Amino acid sequence: MLPIIAPLGLNWFYEDIATNLAQDLTAFGLPAMARSSHDVDALGTQAGGTVLIVNYSECLIAAERAARRGELVAALDAFEHRILVNYDTIYSHWFGNQFPSDAPPITAIADLTMMRQVEAPLVRGVPYKWVPEAFSDRERATVRPWEAARPLPWAMLGHATADRAAFLSAAMAALGSDGFAFLPPHRPFDRRSGFEAAEIARVLGRADLYLWSSHHNFPYHEGFRALHAVAAGAVPAKVDPLNAGHFADVPWVYPNLEAVREARERLGLAGLYRQAFDFIEGHGRLAANVAEAIAPWYPAARALLSGGRRLEVVQ
Repeated sequence: MLPIIAPLGLNWFYEDIATNLAQDLTAFGLPAMARSSHDVDALGTQAGGTVLIVNYSECLIAAERAARRGELVAALDAFEHRILVNYDTIYSHWFGNQFPSDAPPITAIADLTMMRQVEAPLVRGVPYKWVPEAFSDRERATVRPWEAARPLPWAMLGHATADRAAFLSAAMAALGSDGFAFLPPHRPFDRRSGFEAAEIARVLGRADLYLWSSHHNFPYHEGFRALHAVAAGAVPAKVDPLNAGHFADVPWVYPNLEAVREARERLGLAGLYRQAFDFIEGHGRLAANVAEAIAPWYPAARALLSGGRRLEVVQ
């Protein structure tokens, strides 16, 4: 059984990732279980092999809040392979936080992103594997295609920053003022600081466009946003004036809002949705991509893949 630990109570996003990944890997033929980072007793029973860690920094914070940080550190130290399932831009301090000096080191990085961040085989001295972001089988089965007559022409969701406030004002001018925006403060630092999965799906299921901009200037595609949009039948549209050229192969990244408006007029919402859906479908399925990435350090994955249990995996 492959343990996948995530911070419980801090961020629904990472909990959802761990649960979804565990379910998809299990269905794929690699039994896995999502665990809270402060469930150290159960984690200790699986020590010795490989563990997947979803946001190491926040796992340590969650364990510390439960007064079990030292126990988590000891439990992780008993694993030979500690693989970081990464959702941060590798150029940021958030990624740097995944390498604490007072805890067992990460031994490999499985970078679960829409585009490969670097071509180098090592990042911070440990092996780096790109895992193309993709739907799990369960997610793919629930995808709702875009259809006309949605009540919201656009929706914007994300923690409030000065740049996003300006972006909201520009969106209202470029695309109309009858969209939907929810920009809560980032604090308190727990799962109450924004919408969770069900609320996001409910809003995006009523919107034509899902607009977003980064809260930083690094060339990075925020995890899950496009998947959330396409699953709910909305068209993803990331606006990134500084880095749009870096994402030239991704059909929903634009240099400005005028480019979004022009694309909508030229291709129509149905055409834009089909482009986004086809691009994500080209990434295969989540479990196969993760299994391919962790196979060097997880014998069960190697055996499964070499035995022919493989979906199409982006190379």
